[in-house]
Amino acid sequence: MSGSAKEGGVIGKSALRALGAAPILALLSGCSELLPLVEDDDLVKSGYVIELTFPFDDFASGARVYGGYGLASQLSGGFLAHEFGAQDDGGDPQETGLSARTLARFPDYPRVAQVLDTLGVIQIDSSLTFVSGKVVTRIDTIASVHDGPVEIVAHALSEPWDAPSATWEYAVDTIGHRTPWTTPGGGAARRIGSTRWDPEEGDTVWFFVDSAQVAEWGDTAEIGRGLRLSTTTPGVRLRVGSSLLRLDTRPSVNPDTLVELAAASQINTFIYAPTPSQPRKTLRVGGAPAWRSVLHLDLPTELHGPPELCEALDCPVEIGEEHVSFAALRLITRVGPRAFAPSDTVPVDLRSVLAPEVLPKSPLGSSRIGAHEVPPDLFAAPAGEVVELPVTTLVRDLLRGETVTGDPISSSAAILTAAEPYSIDHLTFEGAESPLAPSLRVILIFARGG
Repeated sequence: MSGSAKEGGVIGKSALRALGAAPILALLSGCSELLPLVEDDDLVKSGYVIELTFPFDDFASGARVYGGYGLASQLSGGFLAHEFGAQDDGGDPQETGLSARTLARFPDYPRVAQVLDTLGVIQIDSSLTFVSGKVVTRIDTIASVHDGPVEIVAHALSEPWDAPSATWEYAVDTIGHRTPWTTPGGGAARRIGSTRWDPEEGDTVWFFVDSAQVAEWGDTAEIGRGLRLSTTTPGVRLRVGSSLLRLDTRPSVNPDTLVELAAASQINTFIYAPTPSQPRKTLRVGGAPAWRSVLHLDLPTELHGPPELCEALDCPVEIGEEHVSFAALRLITRVGPRAFAPSDTVPVDLRSVLAPEVLPKSPLGSSRIGAHEVPPDLFAAPAGEVVELPVTTLVRDLLRGETVTGDPISSSAAILTAAEPYSIDHLTFEGAESPLAPSLRVILIFARGG
């Protein structure tokens, strides 16, 4: 659910109306979610519905952003970028823009193939000769940002590297072992070739690989082997899938014939620079490794207004879980660094932080909202759009002091992508100190007399 902050009402404003003689089925602010149907005849005849929007300080005691969740290598595929976002229109300045390269390593090649011999009989051949090959890579045209043809370059890596930990600066970056690249961005590498990808002509690029390179990549004992893909076109960011190595193979039973075998990249990761800094005044969700925003909730348990409510019911009015018909956490989008701006829809989740005292390593509870799809256009300048995350069940549990099954309930909640990492993209929201800080919208139902 989303909409403009300018159309979302005044924070702290409330509305009160008596329930009529018919059941309520109201559409809220143009959203696709409906208010639950009120079926209790006595409540319908003698009750009140009130909509309140609590400012941040009235329902939360703090917010903080944590990073480092997951690895870039856990994404399927990678990213290519060159000077992307150099002319930034918001957030932290990026002087040179984003540079990103994808690294891949191929597994052991197929060693046996069924082929036709010179007599036309199918034979199982285990004496194969790899003559040449072709690296084929698919580009995700929807999640990529470009305005025309893009130059893509392939290199062969030569320095030992560790896919789970490799970064722009380090070939290996594990606990107790850091090995920098001789040159940031993948070290010394031998050029294989380049190609011009035209999005009007398809979503796939390929590079010819000679027999020497095929042999080098087939040596599984060589930990420095690998493919590096990059782009020299400024201002683009491409999302690429896993690479496939198609091998032109000469069988021993029919040496005058070539057959094609395939080896999919077994290991993929991407490296990039600059690394985003810790946000100080905004909330952040997403990225690879991923960021989470954690809110510490402190819900009010009674109301002392508005005057219309106090006229109908004696104030203060206690709020119980039975009064909550609907609740939504409202986040206001903000323009972040363009280098990491979302280019595709991002699924956002909200989960309870089970042990906030050990953050950032606290385990999380199960999903509270499922995968809430957030479109990328909400973060385009000037942003300021409303994203509502439905948290009715969470609010009821917090007011009850436990879940419906009697389990303890944490007062801390993490906003994160449904899978971590999901993409290099960041979602940026206004922080707790902003005039457009997160707010909590609730629909409460009270019977006449409290």
